[in-house]
Order: sequence, then structure tokens, then C-alpha cells
Amino acid sequence: MSVAHESSKVNLPFLITELGLRQEKNTTVFRKGNFFVISPSVQNQYNWFDIGEPIMESYNPKVHEGYLLVRFKEKFVMAKLQPFQKKMMLRETMPNTTKLRPHWKFKVIEAGDPHVVNMGDSDLKFRIQMPSETQLIKFFNK
Repeated sequence: MSVAHESSKVNLPFLITELGLRQEKNTTVFRKGNFFVISPSVQNQYNWFDIGEPIMESYNPKVHEGYLLVRFKEKFVMAKLQPFQKKMMLRETMPNTTKLRPHWKFKVIEAGDPHVVNMGDSDLKFRIQMPSETQLIKFFNK
């Protein structure tokens, strides 16, 4: 099995068993009631992750309570999805490539004030929370 495939499974049992989230097929989308959670896994030395445009097309902020819950090494970082989308997911910040579907690329910065940087425009930064597993369990099981 590839390293990339294995890294995508990091903290997956926690999302399913402890938080009660249900994974949509083999994607980074998880749901529970009206929760819509995008949960990419960051297990690389650069702290990068991406979110594809097709994933965002299934998110409806009028219906879903959306969250970005990044599985960051052995921890989690979290942000509300709608404000993150509005500020960080601008069409002009998508990488210019014909090999991959349209997507956005981001980097997690944990030093100082934890935040996510848009790799297409490093001036775009979004503050993130670093909740504990206990806090996540309480939040998603309310």
C-alpha cells in the first residue's frame, strides 16, 4: 500500500468511532446529522493539504454546519468552513495545472498563532483552533 494512502488513514478511526462521523465514499468528507466536515490528513514534511473544488460543491452552508478538521500529524486543527471558504478559497488562488482537478493548496503553520496559509497567495492566512480530542468528542456528540 502506498505511503500516501496510509497517511490518509491517520486518525480515521477517531473520526468514525469517537466522533461518530460517517465518511462519504473514499473522500475527505464526513457527515453526521447536519455536520459537514472536510478532514484532510497532513502527514508530510511540508504540512501541506489540498481541497478539491468538487468536494466544496457538495457543501451547502444554508443546510450544513460546516467545519474543516485537519488531521495534523497526531493532533487536529479546526476552523468553521464557511468563513474559511470565503476568505481562503478564491478561484485565482488555485494552482495552474492540467494534471489535477481544480483544487486549492494550503499549509498549516503551528508556530506562534496557529494558522493556515493559502499556497496560491501567501498573504491569505486564516487562524485555526487546535482542540483536544476531548473537546472534539464533546463538540461532535452534543
